[in-house]
Amino acid sequence: MHRAGVSGQRFGADFIVLDAEGRTLRGLNATAIRVWQLCDGQRTARAVAEQVAREYSMDARQVLTDTLRFLTDLARLGLIEELQEER
Repeated sequence: MHRAGVSGQRFGADFIVLDAEGRTLRGLNATAIRVWQLCDGQRTARAVAEQVAREYSMDARQVLTDTLRFLTDLARLGLIEELQEER
């Protein structure tokens, strides 16, 4: 789930994630944007990866690896809450 005060939106050709202090993260590709959009606090990392893999017809295992790496980076930057455990 996105942290309070963090938002993401399209700005021209870029997708911008703005943290509560006004710092930005840009340059997200289409799949990273979709992962960001699916981080709603209801889905696990695996569920997010499975959804992205379906939508983009990609290998689910590779998408899970990439998703976990991306979510870890987002958490390290303070943009999302802790990753949800598997249900």
